[in-house]
Amino acid sequence: MGDQQPQEITLAEELRELARQLKEAIRVAREHPQTKEFERQVSQAVNELSVHIDRAVKTAKEDERVKRAAETTSAQVKQAAQTFKESGAKEDIERGLAKGLKALNEQISRAIAEAEKKGPEAKQD
Repeated sequence: MGDQQPQEITLAEELRELARQLKEAIRVAREHPQTKEFERQVSQAVNELSVHIDRAVKTAKEDERVKRAAETTSAQVKQAAQTFKESGAKEDIERGLAKGLKALNEQISRAIAEAEKKGPEAKQD
Protein backbone atom coordinates (compact mmCIF):
# COMPACT_ATOMS: atom_id res chain seq x y z
CA MET A 1 0.00 0.00 0.00
CA GLY A 2 2.41 2.73 1.18
CA ASP A 3 6.11 2.91 0.65
CA GLN A 4 6.81 3.13 4.37
CA GLN A 5 5.83 0.16 6.51
CA PRO A 6 6.55 0.72 10.22
CA GLN A 7 8.85 -1.87 11.74
CA GLU A 8 6.73 -2.12 14.86
CA ILE A 9 3.36 -0.71 15.76
CA THR A 10 3.66 1.32 18.95
CA LEU A 11 0.84 2.31 21.24
CA ALA A 12 2.04 5.93 21.47
CA GLU A 13 2.14 6.34 17.69
CA GLU A 14 -1.31 4.84 17.27
CA LEU A 15 -2.77 7.04 20.02
CA ARG A 16 -1.32 10.12 18.29
CA GLU A 17 -2.80 8.93 14.99
CA LEU A 18 -6.16 8.29 16.67
CA ALA A 19 -6.15 11.85 18.03
CA ARG A 20 -5.34 13.21 14.57
CA GLN A 21 -8.07 11.06 13.00
CA LEU A 22 -10.65 12.12 15.58
CA LYS A 23 -9.79 15.77 15.01
CA GLU A 24 -10.29 15.29 11.29
CA ALA A 25 -13.52 13.33 11.82
CA ILE A 26 -14.87 16.14 13.99
CA ARG A 27 -13.95 18.70 11.34
CA VAL A 28 -15.78 16.71 8.67
CA ALA A 29 -18.76 16.13 10.95
CA ARG A 30 -19.04 19.82 11.81
CA GLU A 31 -19.52 20.56 8.13
CA HIS A 32 -22.43 18.13 7.81
CA PRO A 33 -25.89 19.77 7.70
CA GLN A 34 -27.37 17.52 10.39
CA THR A 35 -24.62 18.29 12.87
CA LYS A 36 -26.51 20.98 14.81
CA GLU A 37 -29.45 18.65 15.54
CA PHE A 38 -27.08 15.86 16.49
CA GLU A 39 -25.15 18.21 18.79
CA ARG A 40 -28.40 19.23 20.47
CA GLN A 41 -29.41 15.62 21.03
CA VAL A 42 -25.99 14.63 22.36
CA SER A 43 -25.89 17.64 24.66
CA GLN A 44 -29.31 16.79 26.07
CA ALA A 45 -28.32 13.14 26.57
CA VAL A 46 -25.07 14.14 28.31
CA ASN A 47 -26.95 16.49 30.62
CA GLU A 48 -29.44 13.74 31.52
CA LEU A 49 -26.61 11.28 32.07
CA SER A 50 -24.88 13.77 34.34
CA VAL A 51 -27.99 14.11 36.50
CA HIS A 52 -28.29 10.32 36.81
CA ILE A 53 -24.60 9.92 37.65
CA ASP A 54 -24.79 12.67 40.30
CA ARG A 55 -27.77 10.90 41.92
CA ALA A 56 -26.04 7.53 41.84
CA VAL A 57 -22.83 8.94 43.33
CA LYS A 58 -24.74 10.72 46.09
CA THR A 59 -26.65 7.56 46.94
CA ALA A 60 -23.47 5.47 46.91
CA LYS A 61 -21.62 7.91 49.19
CA GLU A 62 -24.38 7.62 51.75
CA ASP A 63 -24.51 3.80 51.76
CA GLU A 64 -22.23 2.12 54.33
CA ARG A 65 -22.24 -1.15 52.37
CA VAL A 66 -20.77 0.67 49.39
CA LYS A 67 -18.06 2.21 51.56
CA ARG A 68 -17.05 -1.21 52.95
CA ALA A 69 -17.12 -2.76 49.49
CA ALA A 70 -14.92 0.04 48.15
CA GLU A 71 -12.33 -0.60 50.85
CA THR A 72 -12.28 -4.35 50.13
CA THR A 73 -12.18 -3.79 46.39
CA SER A 74 -9.31 -1.34 46.72
CA ALA A 75 -7.13 -3.97 48.38
CA GLN A 76 -8.07 -6.56 45.76
CA VAL A 77 -7.30 -4.16 42.93
CA LYS A 78 -3.87 -3.39 44.39
CA GLN A 79 -3.09 -7.09 44.63
CA ALA A 80 -4.31 -7.73 41.07
CA ALA A 81 -2.24 -4.79 39.78
CA GLN A 82 0.90 -6.20 41.39
CA THR A 83 0.25 -9.64 39.88
CA PHE A 84 -0.37 -8.01 36.50
CA LYS A 85 2.91 -6.08 36.65
CA GLU A 86 4.83 -9.23 37.42
CA SER A 87 3.18 -11.31 34.69
CA GLY A 88 4.56 -9.42 31.67
CA ALA A 89 1.07 -9.16 30.23
CA LYS A 90 1.40 -5.37 30.05
CA GLU A 91 3.56 -5.56 26.93
CA ASP A 92 1.19 -8.04 25.27
CA ILE A 93 -1.78 -5.82 26.03
CA GLU A 94 0.08 -2.74 24.76
CA ARG A 95 0.85 -4.49 21.47
CA GLY A 96 -2.75 -5.65 21.17
CA LEU A 97 -4.06 -2.16 21.86
CA ALA A 98 -1.66 -0.67 19.32
CA LYS A 99 -2.82 -3.13 16.65
CA GLY A 100 -6.46 -2.45 17.49
CA LEU A 101 -5.91 1.32 17.38
CA LYS A 102 -4.13 0.96 14.05
CA ALA A 103 -7.16 -0.84 12.61
CA LEU A 104 -9.49 1.77 14.14
CA ASN A 105 -7.39 4.60 12.69
CA GLU A 106 -7.55 2.99 9.25
CA GLN A 107 -11.34 2.66 9.49
CA ILE A 108 -11.74 6.26 10.64
CA SER A 109 -9.51 7.42 7.79
CA ARG A 110 -11.69 5.57 5.26
CA ALA A 111 -14.86 6.99 6.84
CA ILE A 112 -13.45 10.53 6.70
CA ALA A 113 -12.48 10.10 3.06
CA GLU A 114 -15.96 8.80 2.24
CA ALA A 115 -17.65 11.64 4.14
CA GLU A 116 -15.49 14.22 2.38
CA LYS A 117 -16.46 12.74 -1.00
CA LYS A 118 -20.14 13.09 -0.14
CA GLY A 119 -19.65 16.47 1.60
CA PRO A 120 -22.07 19.41 1.61
CA GLU A 121 -21.62 20.00 -2.12
CA ALA A 122 -23.29 16.64 -2.90
CA LYS A 123 -26.77 17.94 -2.10
CA GLN A 124 -29.84 15.85 -2.80
CA ASP A 125 -32.51 17.57 -4.83
